Amino acid sequence: MIDISLHMTIENLDIKTNTMHNIISKNVIKYRKQKNISQLQLALDIGLTGNAFIARAENRTKNAHFNIEHIVKISTILDIDICEFFKI
Repeated sequence: MIDISLHMTIENLDIKTNTMHNIISKNVIKYRKQKNISQLQLALDIGLTGNAFIARAENRTKNAHFNIEHIVKISTILDIDICEFFKI
């Protein structure tokens, strides 16, 4: 039998995770645009071959999101403290 309180906690964690992914995506867009860098240029700079992933992750299409490796690379490329991507 599944403990209901555990299930509620997992749901809450999923909501918090999704919220954090959305915050990160909005901040990537914000700082990328401030630096006048296209999605394609950012993608190439972090080692991708095209802008499709960046577009999906920024728009949260198909549940795409930036992982910690992406965030480290993006913060370096944009010369932004990594903590800025987690701020509301």
